[in-house]
Amino acid sequence: MDFLTFLAIYIGDLRDTQPWQKSHNQAFAANNCIVDRGTSAVHICVSFWGFFGISWWLLHRVCGGSAALSLGNASKYCCEKRNPILQLFYLTLLAVSYYLYCRDVFSLLPLPYAPSWHQWTGAGVLGVCLLIFGVTSAADPGVVTADNEEFHQSLYPYDDVTNAQQDCDTCHISKPARSKHCRICNVCVARFDHHCGWVNNCVGMYNIRFFLGFLLINLVLCLYAVTLLCIVLSGILHKHNLWYERTPWHSRGSGSLVRRPANRLLQWLLVYYPVPTMLLVFLSLGTLMIGCFFAYHCSLIARGMTSYETFKWQDYKDHCMEMAKESRRRQIFSISASLPGTGPWLHGCCLPPHCPRQGPGQCLSRQRH
Repeated sequence: MDFLTFLAIYIGDLRDTQPWQKSHNQAFAANNCIVDRGTSAVHICVSFWGFFGISWWLLHRVCGGSAALSLGNASKYCCEKRNPILQLFYLTLLAVSYYLYCRDVFSLLPLPYAPSWHQWTGAGVLGVCLLIFGVTSAADPGVVTADNEEFHQSLYPYDDVTNAQQDCDTCHISKPARSKHCRICNVCVARFDHHCGWVNNCVGMYNIRFFLGFLLINLVLCLYAVTLLCIVLSGILHKHNLWYERTPWHSRGSGSLVRRPANRLLQWLLVYYPVPTMLLVFLSLGTLMIGCFFAYHCSLIARGMTSYETFKWQDYKDHCMEMAKESRRRQIFSISASLPGTGPWLHGCCLPPHCPRQGPGQCLSRQRH
């Protein structure tokens, strides 16, 4: 919603730019329409959040504490229990995106550099994505039980730093090194990485390869869709001869061709092809996020670590830093207390309430007199 508001304001500001030439006025006659739509989008956003705030206030006033209790229970179910909410959201997102893609992008094929067989290759990539999604959701992450406890104990040694030997009170087993009890799935998982709500399953020793494949196929799907959208939109602009315009005689010579500004091309695409343009923006953001997450997990595998272990090591480093600061603080206090006639406030640690913020020597001289 914030991105759409910013985009609407940006498009609304384009009305102050220089108008187009008369030969292309018909192609860009919807400038005023865009400004009106942008202003309307801002009003819709403000009205939506105002309506949401008033509705929540009325609900709280009418229902009282029961509304907050219901919201807390819903939050606990969504965040602390295993549920298929994110799975259904992911499938809905794929279904809606593919429907819009078929209706507004595949229907434009064939175009230059975009033949019609992309309809079948796109469906194939989507099918592989759904297949790996199902496998990752159903695969065993490496649940540790009393039957395979001894096997998992022999895989990795304890280091008594981040992997200390301890028992799991819930599963009643001795937790192997690099394992963790997932409170959402309520099982101990060997070489635990994290719990992924998108597949409604833990990611551990046995299904980490499926999870990486799931990330990779989603990245390929987004890259494929973004690339095809760029080719299609570029072909549309080429088909309507909108890449270049002729400048007036007084600027760069009579009849010279210059490239049209990118903001005008985006403006035209938002008016006449809004769905493919917004799909391009949405899929580009999705590609960036999935690519960063996939690169992060690849870096963890290269270092032989998991996400959970990186957090544990960071907590251990923070604890060591706090212990070092505490030790240094005690040394300073002990040295200050050992000086005759002085206190800890000598080094600026704490000044007495009656002493102004002056040099230590001045404070000492006042106290001695």
